[in-house]
Amino acid sequence: MNNKVALVTGGTSGIGKEIVKELLDKGCKVITCYHSNEEAAIKTKEEFNNDNLYIIKCDISNEEDVINMFNVVKEKYGNIDYLVNNAGTFIDNFIKDFVIEDFRKVLDINLVGKVMCTKYAYPIMNDGGAIVNISSHLGVVPCEESPAYCAAAAGIINFTKATALEFAERKIRANSICPAFTPTPLSLRGWKQEEIDQKLKDTPLGRFATPEDTAKLCIFLLSDDASFITGENIWINGGRL
Repeated sequence: MNNKVALVTGGTSGIGKEIVKELLDKGCKVITCYHSNEEAAIKTKEEFNNDNLYIIKCDISNEEDVINMFNVVKEKYGNIDYLVNNAGTFIDNFIKDFVIEDFRKVLDINLVGKVMCTKYAYPIMNDGGAIVNISSHLGVVPCEESPAYCAAAAGIINFTKATALEFAERKIRANSICPAFTPTPLSLRGWKQEEIDQKLKDTPLGRFATPEDTAKLCIFLLSDDASFITGENIWINGGRL
């Protein structure tokens, strides 16, 4: 993977940040984007202290922003080898109470944003490249009070399969990962402590998923070691069936 070029959305915190770290450790040139938290972006740049990391501001739900990001990437690197669609958000509410504008916002970032990044990555992606979409365990087994997040997560799983079919002509692979509950600054805002305790109790392996768990699987799926794997969705769940 040395000298490969990778774009990771939402790579300044949580799972995305760990994926960025793993790619840098493999010798990749990594571009990542952030939505609005410039402080986190600066901290990430300082923490990694690696000339192979380039950070750009981009709202992936805004098509003009996405187009601009890929124009910058093309000017700076020419082409990319890997795309990791990681950026996401959530707004919780019951269906009967959901403000439709909020529902659309979640879909625009978590699903449509991934679609747009995939669309605009395609022209500058090298043949034989790879895409990994970070979905969620809630795309497999939904829960109450997160209907928008669950819908987007399920949608990205099937979109990944459609991408794998369409992009196979250029030997570009596409797979998705569904991490189980992973304690990160974002995810911890969405669950009550008693719900978190119950999730741990229901996990046979007796621990939560970590950002490293997802990052290491992501690296494998991007690499040539997974050259015959495409259109798959892998659930990292600690044995929950």
